[in-house]
Amino acid sequence: MKVVVVGSGALGGYFGFTFASQGQDVVLVDVDTAKVKEIGEKGLTVTTAEGTRTLQIPITSKTAEAGPADLVFFSVKSYVSLEVARTLPPLMGEETLVMSVQNGIGNVEQIASVVGDDRVIGGITAHSFEMLSPCHIRYAGGLGIAHIGKIDGNNTPLVFEAAELLKQGGIDTEVHDNIHDYIWYKLLLNTPINAVAAITGLKNGELAESEEGRILMGMVAAEAFAVARASGANILLQDDPVDTCVTALRSAAENKASMLQDVSNQRRTEIEAINGAIVDRADKLGVPAPANRVLTGLIKIIQSRYLV
Repeated sequence: MKVVVVGSGALGGYFGFTFASQGQDVVLVDVDTAKVKEIGEKGLTVTTAEGTRTLQIPITSKTAEAGPADLVFFSVKSYVSLEVARTLPPLMGEETLVMSVQNGIGNVEQIASVVGDDRVIGGITAHSFEMLSPCHIRYAGGLGIAHIGKIDGNNTPLVFEAAELLKQGGIDTEVHDNIHDYIWYKLLLNTPINAVAAITGLKNGELAESEEGRILMGMVAAEAFAVARASGANILLQDDPVDTCVTALRSAAENKASMLQDVSNQRRTEIEAINGAIVDRADKLGVPAPANRVLTGLIKIIQSRYLV
């Protein structure tokens, strides 16, 4: 299988490494030319509990140079999803599929607006990754199974083949025909955690043990659930959302949530696709979401201090 990874950060790089470790033909794409140079010279290194391994994987800063692919693993920040999706046509063969396990909601729809609903695989993962350097990724832990599936519900053999390759590489993966439900499930867990962690500066384990943090997460989660119900979403999360969040946080206690990593490194966050998405839908549906609105505003203020 020819796999092109568009966006070779912690998540994209790890998944690309996983496909390459199974003997697949992988090409990484990233706009960061310094990263492209470093990975090109040193290879891509991944550290897990089992040890550290380095693979030489081709990388380029020009999407068109990666050539047609069987599978495109799409792993960019949500705020550039549509912009980057417009660069995908040179990668698209007659049966090429594009897989996204990005944070938030709206990403698969933006990709589909360029390549078509029948070409997009949506997905979620609860595993955490951290960039130690431009060419070194650390697996920081996590829970559960990766869930993937075509957004039109018509899963083809390539979807199952990709899932099997990920399983063989250590990422337990299941295929579903109702992947939109799982994307909402991930949003309902991301919404209480990410912005609270980014504003407080607490690592996962610290947030899990904070009584005030748990109270705030509960308020945010309650609003998100109300919006999901009003949107007609099939809510898969049946357990108490705060308990589920705390379990997930404890499973990667030393890790920092992705939004906290972004703020710490003075990068633009994905707040618009997470808490901001809840606020947008709440306004359209007439559902109150004051806690999510406050968190969204605070994150935007914080990032306005360093973004130009």
